[in-house]
Amino acid sequence: MKILSVKESVVEHLRTQIITGELAPGQKLNELELSSSLGISRPPLREAFRVLENEHLVVSTPRKGVCVTGLSIEGLREVFQARVMIECWAIDLLKARNIRSLPHVESALAFSSTLSIPSYDRNSKEEMLRYLEDVVAYHRKLVEATDNRWLVHFYHSIHANLARYQFIYTHIPGQSYDYKKKHKEILSFIRKGDYEKAKKHLRSHINSVVDILENNINRETQSQPKAKKVKQHSTRASR
Repeated sequence: MKILSVKESVVEHLRTQIITGELAPGQKLNELELSSSLGISRPPLREAFRVLENEHLVVSTPRKGVCVTGLSIEGLREVFQARVMIECWAIDLLKARNIRSLPHVESALAFSSTLSIPSYDRNSKEEMLRYLEDVVAYHRKLVEATDNRWLVHFYHSIHANLARYQFIYTHIPGQSYDYKKKHKEILSFIRKGDYEKAKKHLRSHINSVVDILENNINRETQSQPKAKKVKQHSTRASR
């Protein structure tokens, strides 16, 4: 097992709390309270803040302190635009090398197909996050199949922010979007060497998720009349 440093442990703990919403968007992170509750000194906590700021999970403002980065329609579209760019380029790289057999992607798909969405309640957020990680492993393995270390690095760099929005998606009431079917279709086209159709279905799949999340964020915004409404933009995630 990997032995984590104090800083790494704190980063993982806070990252998980931000993704699952235990630390809410916009919430101020009190350095003194956190160091006390986590039983650590303040220097490793400050180092953890710097790592999380580089991941755009928190923002540090002079004289105001550190706050959890907000969620918005604009932020959703930007990070998913980056996702589309990376994953479609991954398929282009597979095409350039005529790679059709993707055993690690197939294994991730087979495993995710056995899963069912955990019942959502406050006490099962970490279980829900584990479920999400198992589902999106399909996409991560697709990018890793390119063996392009920079592409993999870029994808990992947006992973946590993707997860924040994807976590919302996993427990939207009445959600019945069949991601498993979409995953199978994309992989089937790659097996056949029809990379353009694979990219087309990938974009459609990701945009379907973006549309669902936009609607959910809009509903939450409308239910809070005092909150400042998120500025809308016309750019779709696939464009």
